[in-house]
Amino acid sequence: MPVQERSPAAVESAPRFAVVDTDVHPAWNPADERLLAHMPERWRDYLAHIGVRTGLERPRHRSHACRWDATPPDGGGPGSAPAFAAEQLIDRYGMSAAVLNDIGAFMVSNGKGQPAELCVAFNRALNEHRRETWFEADPRWHASISVAHELPEQAAAEIRRCREETGPHCDRWVQVLLPPDNERPAGHPRYWPIYEAAEHYGIPVAFHVLSSRKLTPSGGPSYYFEEHCDFAGFNFPLVSSLVFEGVFERFPRLRVALIELGWSWVVPLAWRLDHAYRVLRREVPHLERLPSEYVRDHLWYSTQPMEEPEGNVEFDDVLEVFEQSGMADKLMYSSDYPHWDFDAPTSLPRSLQRDETRARRILGENAGALYGFDLSVGDGVVFEAGGGPPGRGR
Repeated sequence: MPVQERSPAAVESAPRFAVVDTDVHPAWNPADERLLAHMPERWRDYLAHIGVRTGLERPRHRSHACRWDATPPDGGGPGSAPAFAAEQLIDRYGMSAAVLNDIGAFMVSNGKGQPAELCVAFNRALNEHRRETWFEADPRWHASISVAHELPEQAAAEIRRCREETGPHCDRWVQVLLPPDNERPAGHPRYWPIYEAAEHYGIPVAFHVLSSRKLTPSGGPSYYFEEHCDFAGFNFPLVSSLVFEGVFERFPRLRVALIELGWSWVVPLAWRLDHAYRVLRREVPHLERLPSEYVRDHLWYSTQPMEEPEGNVEFDDVLEVFEQSGMADKLMYSSDYPHWDFDAPTSLPRSLQRDETRARRILGENAGALYGFDLSVGDGVVFEAGGGPPGRGR
């Protein structure tokens, strides 16, 4: 059935939805002169002669796994030009704010044989580069703090530096970014200095998918297609470790965002955790609450990638169980710009678009509450007649 065109008056009177994008990826280039300018001469020379060991040898589905149209007019890499990215993303969808997640930083701080001092220097330089290029370009850009996560004391120092010493942009650093495949489980005390610093400054810790170390318990995948589908394997051990190691008992105000890790899996995991706790709770007497209560109160999730069953009924059932478990305020919109599986705000499932209360929460309100964004900034989006297009938008 064709979608009816709306008259200008109908569009003007239609409800607008504030939008916050919780997952945008700026281009990562360790040879960028603007980035290298913030590094000590020793490490600039090192990168020029040795380079970076990334551990990502498998070919991607597309160059840099990006959209065909995301290359800026100047020919730079997708996500390298703040103004062009704002035009394609923030301006087009009237966003109030967007969060930059520099997953490239994982490849210089993941224990893949990089010198420790290089890891620290690179992450600091990357943060400075984002501050002077993206923050200066547009006040709607915000960012995660990139840290050398396997060096937690130095990571905590970088969190303090960003939140205290970067001038008027201190409040634009809205969370700390970590990978889900650390050397040790996420809840291990090794990483507690990072959690302590994040809690102190009232910002979340975000885990974002990237397989540069390990992906499955049974070896690496043969195909990029496999890798893309196997990312969900990070979720159970990540959350279980945070809960059972007592991270949320030790840091009761800590908030954790799981970005590009899905969300439909969390309720079945919470059931499993509670069942195990009831049987084996003597092993973890430091836990004062049911595991599902820590999950409910401390974890947030992003929409992309979103499981999309063929029928709206199945999607509605899964979302209803998620919300009835006390997490209606924990699901946040993310686009994954500029990657090939980009999701526009207008590509949310039709049944969700027709529920104005849910749409407002997911598109902007939940993220606004977590990060403290002003949702009055930006024009917001209007859904097309008939509930919007199915599938992914462009």
